[in-house]
Amino acid sequence: MNTATFDTLQAAREIEQAGLERAQAEAIAQAIKQRGEDAVTKALAALKSEIWKAAFTATGIIVAALAVAAGMLLAALN
Repeated sequence: MNTATFDTLQAAREIEQAGLERAQAEAIAQAIKQRGEDAVTKALAALKSEIWKAAFTATGIIVAALAVAAGMLLAALN
């Protein structure tokens, strides 16, 4: 699986070249990295929640279908 990484050192260098002092550039680069990681964590949590909802819904549909089939089979046997 490919994973994207944020190079904070490179970002800080680019920010520094744009005119900010090194400490400011490093702080900005670190903040950008952290916000990106937070966004990915939230997105993965939401996706996991949706997957669980879908799994429970599918399970419920299957159980209901089996119950109907069993009822029809019992009715046919009587």
